[in-house]
Amino acid sequence: MNWLIVSAIICLLIAINALFVAGEFATASARPSRLAQLGAEGNRTALLVGKIVASPTLLDRYIATCQLGITASSLVLGYYGQATLSGLLEPALAALFGRGDIAAESLSATAVLLFLTGLQVLFGELVPKNIGVRYPERLAGLTYYPVQWSTHLLRPLIFLFNGSAAVILRLFGHDMMTEHAHIHAPEELLVLVDESAAGGILDAEEQELLQKTLHLRQRTLRQVMIPRTRMLAAPVDTPCDDLFRLLSDSNFSRLPLYGESVDEIVGQVHLKDLLRLRWSDPDCADVRAIMHPPIFLPETLPAIEAFRQLQRQRRHLAVVLDEFGGVAGLVTVEDLIEELFGEIQDEFDAQLPAIEQRENSFIAPGDIPIAALNAQLGLQLPEETAATLGGLIMHGIARVPAPGDCLHLDNVTLRVEEMAGTRVAVVAIEMAPEEEAPA
Repeated sequence: MNWLIVSAIICLLIAINALFVAGEFATASARPSRLAQLGAEGNRTALLVGKIVASPTLLDRYIATCQLGITASSLVLGYYGQATLSGLLEPALAALFGRGDIAAESLSATAVLLFLTGLQVLFGELVPKNIGVRYPERLAGLTYYPVQWSTHLLRPLIFLFNGSAAVILRLFGHDMMTEHAHIHAPEELLVLVDESAAGGILDAEEQELLQKTLHLRQRTLRQVMIPRTRMLAAPVDTPCDDLFRLLSDSNFSRLPLYGESVDEIVGQVHLKDLLRLRWSDPDCADVRAIMHPPIFLPETLPAIEAFRQLQRQRRHLAVVLDEFGGVAGLVTVEDLIEELFGEIQDEFDAQLPAIEQRENSFIAPGDIPIAALNAQLGLQLPEETAATLGGLIMHGIARVPAPGDCLHLDNVTLRVEEMAGTRVAVVAIEMAPEEEAPA
């Protein structure tokens, strides 16, 4: 048998192995949603592959076929290669090294083994596997019919091996899998979102919305609430006219009411309830009759869970408590929605504090949320220890800051420009190149 025929048969066996490897990895990696989309566009093969992916029994049978095909082609390749190439190579090695028949036979067998193993691993395993993982839906469609024909041909063997595997698993107290699912952690979903955006499937706005949705489960009320120092509240015995004037001047529609101090929130009043009360009783003095009971939530509660609780109780405002039971601030449904869609400005809202750009720095208010600052300037300031820029500085230097105090974080320097009492009012942000970052 000449070298040309031997080479052709070896290439054919490696190609068969590659076919089954690509079919296995592509089908196992294919996304049902993408297959359904291709099917809706008229790709009939995608629909057929989708039925296999959706059925645990069919998928088990399909993968078993691929594994049988890989094993059979590998065994035949090894047997055939040793039987033909060794015989062709042995006389040449014996003449070259002048060794005996046994030495030449051993050398030729080793050389053929290494040669075939390299070809098999490279072209029969690694290349088709990587292509199958990279283009799963497309390759699953291309390999569908050959694998399906092999499934019908090898049905008795597949039944035998799957049944044997089930018996062995039961001996160890396990059952065959009844469901197949592509399960991803939130971090993996973020990677998928980025890859989909890079591939043009998602635009920038969709990517940002999905990223914010996945990050929302990691954000707590402490990071999104209106802090106590900026919270508007009134004593419960405040006359109706004063409450109405306070709400009108602030452009708010709801107002928390407290007893002895702000730490004793006893309820909240809505502007429309005040209007009804004033209409029915112009001399109203006590708002307790129209006061709604307060909702208290801990500051460590995830923002997404807070949204669910407010939704279930059909409320729009909650009081946020710190670990000691004191009032840390308040949160509204609008605050939680803005975590996804950004600031929602209406005609009554004041302008958001602007970040001023100077020659070598940015000037920002101390009460700007760190998340908003990171988004606007592309920074990565830590959000775990504080919710605002001023709070981050205070936590970093471990005392009440004074004008001129600096906090160095990687390649960012935060310098206190102005104080308002004990609160950081204005901060200068200086960003140095990575190699010039402060130690």
